[in-house]
Amino acid sequence: MSTVERLKSWLGEPLFLVPQDSGTKIPMVKYTQETMESTKRDVYRVMLEHGNVAVRLGEFSGGFCAIDFDDDQSLDKFLKVNPLLANSARWKGSRGAQIGVRILGDYPGPSQARHATDTVLSKKGEPIGRPLYEWRSTGNLSTVHGTHPSGCQYQVLVPNPPAHIKFADIHWPEGWPVPGAEDPMKVLQKQFGAPWSFGRFGQGQINQRFFSAMFLGEEKVLYDDGPGQYFVYLPDRGLWQSTSREVLQRMVDRMTERVIQASIQGNPDDPRLETLIPKIGPAFLDGVVHLIRTRTAEKTPFARSDAVIHAQNAMVDLRTRPYAVHGFDEMWRSRNQCPVHFQADARSPKWQAFLDHALPDKDDQRLLQYWGGMALMQRNLCQVFLLLTGTGGGGKGMVASLIRRLVGDENCSELRTDHMGGRFEAGLLVSKTLLVGADVPPDFLQSGGASRLKAWTGGDCLQAEFKGRSEGVSVVGDWNVLITANTRLRINVQGDLGAWSRRILLLEFNQTKPATVTPKYHDVLLREEGSGILNWFLEGAETLATIVTNAQPFPLTSAQRQRVDNLLSESDSVRFFILNHVRRSSLSADCVTSENLFLGYLQVCGAKDWQSEPERRFQQRAAELMLELHQAVAVKHLERQNREESGKRGYRNVMLVSMDETEAFGHDILEPF
Repeated sequence: MSTVERLKSWLGEPLFLVPQDSGTKIPMVKYTQETMESTKRDVYRVMLEHGNVAVRLGEFSGGFCAIDFDDDQSLDKFLKVNPLLANSARWKGSRGAQIGVRILGDYPGPSQARHATDTVLSKKGEPIGRPLYEWRSTGNLSTVHGTHPSGCQYQVLVPNPPAHIKFADIHWPEGWPVPGAEDPMKVLQKQFGAPWSFGRFGQGQINQRFFSAMFLGEEKVLYDDGPGQYFVYLPDRGLWQSTSREVLQRMVDRMTERVIQASIQGNPDDPRLETLIPKIGPAFLDGVVHLIRTRTAEKTPFARSDAVIHAQNAMVDLRTRPYAVHGFDEMWRSRNQCPVHFQADARSPKWQAFLDHALPDKDDQRLLQYWGGMALMQRNLCQVFLLLTGTGGGGKGMVASLIRRLVGDENCSELRTDHMGGRFEAGLLVSKTLLVGADVPPDFLQSGGASRLKAWTGGDCLQAEFKGRSEGVSVVGDWNVLITANTRLRINVQGDLGAWSRRILLLEFNQTKPATVTPKYHDVLLREEGSGILNWFLEGAETLATIVTNAQPFPLTSAQRQRVDNLLSESDSVRFFILNHVRRSSLSADCVTSENLFLGYLQVCGAKDWQSEPERRFQQRAAELMLELHQAVAVKHLERQNREESGKRGYRNVMLVSMDETEAFGHDILEPF
């Protein structure tokens, strides 16, 4: 393959190539007089094969431009805020590197940027700002092949094609000037006046409006008017992070002092500037932050698509196949990031091997995959929560820890059912997406506040209150919830079996503990197969998003539904027994003593391996349910043919149906729902 063919296969077309003398950057031709057509003549192509080769950038090569860095420090800082450009075409001469991009739409002419305070010596020995980057476009040449004037060869660092991107989608690190932009200080002065002024006697006054606007030019800030929180955008993570008023005041303090000190250094003969430093006091800082709040306040700033997952390195759009991958941008309005790197072709054989042992049923694996995908989407779209139960060492704790790491520890919080009825609990969790109850006791879901879990996961409108604020804010109860327990949980259903049945997903980890246990195996898996595990859950998220779009419930098999029904039946075992094992009778001779009623209840609990209620609690509950379900009232003295049972406490016009008798009737025990 010729040099021309190789360069075009790498950098794409159109590509205006210019021959240069070997080891120099001197063109062999008057390239400004050449056209794309004239570069195709034989003599021109021969010159391209026998020397250095440069690209005529900008409009002559279809928007192909380059960003030139003299050192790795600047390059690394640039790539942190432009992670997608890490895979764009890149090459180098003797130092630094150049990144090639194809710009869609308009872009500025060439410009260079130097550091404001970090200096190096020029060729004349004079201190000048260290180069940050050079934006190379129309009017520039960039050498991409041959021998550098220093004697080394030009190297291809990234052999991928150049990224196609709009100029506005290129991010510039904090404090870096943007190519083609007007001097920001002059723009601010036109809009808000001078940064400071002096009175007749030299007393200084700092312009709060100027510095609030300057701060918003350097930092991306917004104020969520609901919970009353400030957020600062972190471009290297694509994340809006909550911050406090005091932190913003410190940031404004540093920025203002920096500007004033620079002016003092540039105007050493003006003593009035020194008097401005003491003016950076609490009143000034408070006023500037108040202006920032006024200019950035929004009601619901963090509403975004559920089908876009914020991974460590990119925004992954599940609405296309293959998934569309977008760069970070503040307009995504994301405040919750998955700390795992997205890699489209990554796989996870060790994770699958673990699942095959700990959760061998493929339907159960799919349930976990769907729910975990929903947790990554940061909203409880199906209004369900997940229970993981089973013996110690069965793997449920490892799964819960892995999901928590995958969602991101900073996005999770402890589920405290005994606090769910408190005034401020919902307010504390506004920015969280996953609530975790780890190794909870059997009565965890029997506390008074546990009934609120249905509202917190069911999309109900809740009132969240915040300490220090007189007014609350309405929030939607769409938290994802994960609970693990070593024993079977008991739920205070309060007669609302249907609602609990729709909310609960249950996975049981009953396999034997492996002979060899790796400590913190979830961290080992994420370190070795994190991207593959992320892809596994993304497939679940993609499927679940389709299910939700079609207005379908969370998919469950009959066996999975039966597990939930059995859990709820045990939680309200007295109701289950009275409903299924006591029948109304028209014969007055049919009676059941309270003693036999309890014995029948114990038989059913023993057969189902349920934990039974104490007799006293059973009798109190049974009296309520016998009246509710069978219109039978307890009497103190039964009259029966069997004299041993006569005179005992019990119920008339009912009959007890044993488990053997239900089998004789040829049907299963009735479910309570």
